[in-house]
Amino acid sequence: MQIKQITATSVRIPYAAPVGPYIGRRSVGGHGTLGAAGLIVKIETDTGIIGWGAGTGRFETDPNIILAAHRVANIEGALAAMEQAGIGRGPMSGVEMALWDALGKHAELPVYQLFGGQVRDEVDFCACMGLKEPAESAATAREYMDRWGFCFLKTKAGDDPDDDLRIAEAIQGEVGGEAVLRPDANNGYSPEKAESVLRRMKDLGICYFEDPCSSEHLDALVRFRMEIGMGILVNMGVGTPDTVLTLLANEGVDIIMPDTPAAGGMIRVKKVAVVAEAYNISCLMHCSHDLGLKTAAITHIVASTPNFSGPNDTCYHGLTDDILVEPLKFENGKIRVPSNPGLGVDVDEAKIERYSV
Repeated sequence: MQIKQITATSVRIPYAAPVGPYIGRRSVGGHGTLGAAGLIVKIETDTGIIGWGAGTGRFETDPNIILAAHRVANIEGALAAMEQAGIGRGPMSGVEMALWDALGKHAELPVYQLFGGQVRDEVDFCACMGLKEPAESAATAREYMDRWGFCFLKTKAGDDPDDDLRIAEAIQGEVGGEAVLRPDANNGYSPEKAESVLRRMKDLGICYFEDPCSSEHLDALVRFRMEIGMGILVNMGVGTPDTVLTLLANEGVDIIMPDTPAAGGMIRVKKVAVVAEAYNISCLMHCSHDLGLKTAAITHIVASTPNFSGPNDTCYHGLTDDILVEPLKFENGKIRVPSNPGLGVDVDEAKIERYSV
């Protein structure tokens, strides 16, 4: 089975409240993300099978020139060829995902079986919210739990420590005994400021914090873990497997958070997980404001990888629509892994056209 044609379409679908507008760190232009977006890649093969994938960005080099008549099963070869041609990891990840989808359909197997089998049939998620005022944050946390059943919640942080603490205090006051809160500062604090914030967060009952400061300050991350007892998650700077070695070898992290656009594909995320597993460290998937196709891919990665054992990031619950014929559904904050061949989901091409940008 060979590649016949590759087509890519940029798509954006709005968020509804309370997810949208999703406000990130204001100091770095966090004016609000109004919806989920993706570069939807369609691969047509010479057998008539179609594979679908979701990446980010745009192709500056036509992948058809590089991958014309390339064997679908030679996914590592496709990655190497695209990398050599200068294609970025964001769009590359969409091609790679589509190849796995096509290969699974050809083999009549779900992708998680191609990845070695299934260790879980449901995937837990952590519901992301952006920056909101304390009272609104608490109300949103309650709605996330009551409406979708989430038991894990994530807020943004990193601009103003006092604001971050007020938000955390409000959420803990509303749901502290029922859900786990995990703030994310996107490296927004200096090590000194982070230490003060984390000590106060710990007093509020918060046990996990994502990217409090840059991982370049490795000694600080180690100190936060060992002296404060805060579980440290790192996403910023996590790409291919080599990017996590220093963190792991020096005990600077409790959980690694890779993502397909940063790594360059699903198989590369799996490789990050293999490296982390050697250090007895868990992984969680990062959220890139994903549509259903990418969210389905997350479930296949997690279902087939033992040390993806916790709640993975999502904003998917906020979408007003999706490009899938049947959108994925949360039950008790979890999504059941699709078991049909490939990624196990059907794409509505009319919706791709409707939401193209």
